[in-house]
Amino acid sequence: MNASLRAALVGAVVGLAQFVLLCWRGDDLGPLDLMMTVVLSSGLGFFLSWWGGLPRWWGVGLVGPAAIVAFLLLALPLVHATETMDSGDWQMGLSLVALGATAYLAAGGLVMPVHRGLRVLTVAGVAVAYLAVWSAQDVLADSARAHRLTRAGVPLVAPTLPDYQLWSLEGVEGRLELRYARDGLVSRVDVAVESGSTDSPKGACDSAALNYYLPEADKCRQVSPGVWLVPSVTHKIIFAWYGDDLVRIEGLTMSEKELLAVLRSLHPVEAGELARLHEG
Repeated sequence: MNASLRAALVGAVVGLAQFVLLCWRGDDLGPLDLMMTVVLSSGLGFFLSWWGGLPRWWGVGLVGPAAIVAFLLLALPLVHATETMDSGDWQMGLSLVALGATAYLAAGGLVMPVHRGLRVLTVAGVAVAYLAVWSAQDVLADSARAHRLTRAGVPLVAPTLPDYQLWSLEGVEGRLELRYARDGLVSRVDVAVESGSTDSPKGACDSAALNYYLPEADKCRQVSPGVWLVPSVTHKIIFAWYGDDLVRIEGLTMSEKELLAVLRSLHPVEAGELARLHEG
């Protein structure tokens, strides 16, 4: 195996070690844990570079970790790092292995005594790979967002609102929250769908009316079978079932008829489709 491939293999092992350390820390991950991960993996890179007999192994052991840190500090903020790194365990592991392999491959191309043409080809190839990651930032972020929705177990439904843009998407513990807007934030529609709710549309409606301290005249009323409305001038909200899921739809500028149209437009969607709608 030539030296460049050995350098890439060293980087892949370093990336795998980083993944194992991050998984070991789990949700307790903090700045000191990240520093420990970098230090320990860098030490492993030094050892493997020496053990693998890489030419100028000490240089590869220095430049490889530096390339990884530089990419993480400079590139990832441009590719929605907080979303992209939450794509699931195997995706994150594969990303770290690929990052380590390319970083040490570039380090070998820069430091080891190789032919000038091979040096240029190696470094340019790594640069192109990093640019490809940057250009695919929306795809990566959408994939991570879709993974979080699936992991949260939220109902995957959405209304059809052609004149509105989905500007906020949240999914936590079986509850999906969608916020649409048009004309900036002047006209808004908020949709929440909760699975496994122990409440009923009428009960949820009564609770909302109490929360807004509405007068007796604005108490909930049934507007169609199974659909209950908070008829306040400032807070028109309807509650209904969508299958076994409890739906809450609020439109500050919408009429009762328009809210019911939003309810009727609810339809099943894929997690990836929701993620792409949010990105758009």
